[in-house]
Amino acid sequence: MYSGLIIKESILNEQILDELDVVSVELWKTDNKPKYWTAISFTSNFEDFPEHLSNALDLSSESGMVWYVDIKDSIYKYIVLKDVVLKYHLGNEEEKKLVCEKCIELGVKREQLDWLE
Repeated sequence: MYSGLIIKESILNEQILDELDVVSVELWKTDNKPKYWTAISFTSNFEDFPEHLSNALDLSSESGMVWYVDIKDSIYKYIVLKDVVLKYHLGNEEEKKLVCEKCIELGVKREQLDWLE
């Protein structure tokens, strides 16, 4: 089972929402565009969910920030960007470092690499 949080405004193809079991929904006021984000905490049992999610994401926000979603299962942490799925073993700092470096190469700002395990 996968679990994570997705910002609804990061989604281009809303059919991905059919693969979620919603745990909670929050509205966040931001200093970015759009001004408000809809944060959806979820679980999913769909096979190949990280790949499906990567196909559904937008490349960047209105402010130019690169969207990504961090999700996990019992073994891996997945960092999902538009058409890219990166992963590392939970707790493996060396693998996490490599994933963070790849995220920076793909345009994610260093200060956004603050996901929890």
